[in-house]
Amino acid sequence: MKQQYSIQQILLADDDTDHAVLFEKIIKKQFPHVNTSHVADGEQLIQFLHINPVDLLFLDLNMPCKDGYECLQEIRKDPIIMDLPIIVYSGSAQLSDIQRSFINRADFYLVKPFIADHLKTAFKMILSVNWKNNPPIRQHYFINNRFVPYTASV
Repeated sequence: MKQQYSIQQILLADDDTDHAVLFEKIIKKQFPHVNTSHVADGEQLIQFLHINPVDLLFLDLNMPCKDGYECLQEIRKDPIIMDLPIIVYSGSAQLSDIQRSFINRADFYLVKPFIADHLKTAFKMILSVNWKNNPPIRQHYFINNRFVPYTASV
């Protein structure tokens, strides 16, 4: 698949240091031109976004200070950052969490894989998408190495 949209800067908001290290390692190996930054809580996230330009946000739901849902709501209400593409990056595969993320206007939901190759597959697709032009994988989620359309009413 030819990349139409060049992602230069990714931000990961996740309080799990092990996931952050794996995330950044895989991104750097697959996409050496992409810069990654990391914040560990919701307060840091909002502050970072107001100072630094970001092309894509990977957002964990369970973080200290402000959880992912609170951050989603705050970002979507802020005219400066409201159009930022947001990938929820969570350990939860519960449909209620997926639904709540889409209700709060997440663009995509990525269940944290336990296998590095699954994460590589997800990154390959996610980073090849033009998130600014309503991509066909919007309102999908990734679980067990598959992209699945989210079909419940939001």
